This record gives sequence, C-alpha cells and structure tokens, in this order.
Amino acid sequence: MPESRKRPKKARNEEKAVYKNPLKKKWGRIVIIILVFGFLLGTVAGTFFLLFQMFR
Repeated sequence: MPESRKRPKKARNEEKAVYKNPLKKKWGRIVIIILVFGFLLGTVAGTFFLLFQMFR
C-alpha cells in the first residue's frame, strides 16, 4: 500500500454564518410583495408602451 496521508482536521471553533429567511418576518413579506408587484406593473407598463409605440 502506498504511503497514505491523513486528512487535516477541520477547526471546530469556526463560527457559521446564520441565515435568516426574510419571509418569516412581517416586514420581509411586505418588502417581497412590493418588489413583486413593482416588477409586474413595470412589465405590464413596458408592454403597453411598446404596443403603443408599435401601432402609432
């Protein structure tokens, strides 16, 4: 058997980044809903603007 090397041990005292889901909070849901409606309204407005320009 060839010379095998042991894997280096991982440090156990590293702090992990804590991720908090924004949808679990009231304000997070409100912000997400505002962003979604803004995106949808912007898309619809852009579509109507392009149709208006095309048939003008």
